[in-house]
Amino acid sequence: MNQPTNVDQQHPVIHGERPSMIGMDDFEVRQRFETKEEAVLTIKSYNIHRGVEYKVFESDQLKYHGKCVQFGNGCKWLIRVTMRQRKGYWEVRKYNGPHTCLATEISTDHKQLDYHVICASILSLVMADASISVKVLQNVVSSKFGFKPSYRKVWMVRKGNTEDASTIFFHRLFWMFPPCIEAFKYCKPLISIDGTHLYEKYEGTLLMAIAQDGNSNILPVAFGLVEGENTDSWKFFLSHLRQHVTSQPGILVISDRHNAIKAALLVEDGG
Repeated sequence: MNQPTNVDQQHPVIHGERPSMIGMDDFEVRQRFETKEEAVLTIKSYNIHRGVEYKVFESDQLKYHGKCVQFGNGCKWLIRVTMRQRKGYWEVRKYNGPHTCLATEISTDHKQLDYHVICASILSLVMADASISVKVLQNVVSSKFGFKPSYRKVWMVRKGNTEDASTIFFHRLFWMFPPCIEAFKYCKPLISIDGTHLYEKYEGTLLMAIAQDGNSNILPVAFGLVEGENTDSWKFFLSHLRQHVTSQPGILVISDRHNAIKAALLVEDGG
């Protein structure tokens, strides 16, 4: 525990430790934190080190309230931290602890070992050497908390810490193949559109438009890479589809009636 300060002689205060210095035995009522972020990181790190998890029941600009996932089932651990607006700091107002449940096996990862906790652990290393490998950072986090986050989770944190204002981001892409566009002239006057999620390293959504010839053979006519299925991304895809593929009138569109598709089709230039 940190030593009490002399800020308030009537109520000695124990300041929350920085995430990189977590080593406290437990929390105390009236324990202070400079910001909500410091309080949350400390609570998460506390639970990660003990191999237990908690759920957040309230969280806003004035309070943060969490309970053990086993609360009411053998454990009474809970913590409530609130903002003391007049004094300008966050304070533990209620605490039942320590955990009385047994630490459970949580595979090799931990729910509370999220972006913010990992970032606080590796930021200085990434800032000192932007080329540091993800595997090294994985091992750093593992040696600190006893849980090893996935490669992708650490990669996303590292990626976020190495981007600056000069970074160019991929937004959207539409493409088609001329032979398919030429063949569409002899197909049925209908287009089927749909989207599918992309996984692993590169996320986003692949949008597709396909047609059928007179023998019901499938003909792919257009593709799009977008951030997800929303009105803007479908408007982007459908407007290019209209401009480059289905310029003729009277084309029937078949879809799964996704709300974003319906909204995009209602836009004047959305197809």
